[in-house]
Amino acid sequence: MEKYGHLKYAIEHFSADWEYTDDEYEETFLSFIKAESEYAKEIKSELLEALQDPNWSWVKIGYETNFIGSDDTEESVWLTIKVLIWDVLFPNEEPPINKVI
Repeated sequence: MEKYGHLKYAIEHFSADWEYTDDEYEETFLSFIKAESEYAKEIKSELLEALQDPNWSWVKIGYETNFIGSDDTEESVWLTIKVLIWDVLFPNEEPPINKVI
C-alpha cells in the first residue's frame, strides 16, 4: 500500500469531482468515520505522521485528489484539511507544530 494511503483516501472524500455542497461533504465524511472506526484510527495515525514528514506535500496531495481546498500553498491546503478532517478526527485538539503551521 502506498505511504499514507488511508489519509489520501480520507482527502479523496473531499474531491471536487463529487460537486457536493459543503454540508454534503461533511455528512459523507462523518458517516464514513462513524461506520469505519478502524479506518478512522488509521487516518488519525497517518495524519499525525504526515504532519511530521518533511517530504509530505499538502499541495501535491491536493492536486492528486482534486481536493476542494487545493491551492498553491502548503499552508492554505493544510488549513482546509485542518477544518475538514483534523477537527473531525481530533475535536478540540491542536495539531502538533510542524513545517506548515
